[in-house]
Amino acid sequence: MFYIEKGVNIYVTRGDKLPLAISMLNQDKTQYLFKEGEVIGIKVIEKENMANVLLEKKFTVEKDSEVVDIDLLSEDTRIGELINEPEEYWYEIELNPDTSDTNTIVGYDQKKGAPLFVLLPEGGKKNDNS
Repeated sequence: MFYIEKGVNIYVTRGDKLPLAISMLNQDKTQYLFKEGEVIGIKVIEKENMANVLLEKKFTVEKDSEVVDIDLLSEDTRIGELINEPEEYWYEIELNPDTSDTNTIVGYDQKKGAPLFVLLPEGGKKNDNS
């Protein structure tokens, strides 16, 4: 299960696949056209510790498009150990990370703060005591 709150905060059950549709506006508010070969990167970061990146994935744009679909896999959302209550992290999404053309699509905002990536508890495995 996953949902996105206020268009930016992501809630996902730990261990679930997370499909995301990424789009971006140009400075003139027109829709950005992602170009084949560009890279979209996502990082999940320890809350209030931007230096501690817990997950980093990069996706290459396969064809020119205004929307690019990226998927975090089940193993990607299994950050840390099993949890019994929601665990909050921060995240950011960038276009062409690690280049001179890096552009943050979703990231820390001075007015709103950091976008949240919230893991919801998943059930563990049955203990077999036989």
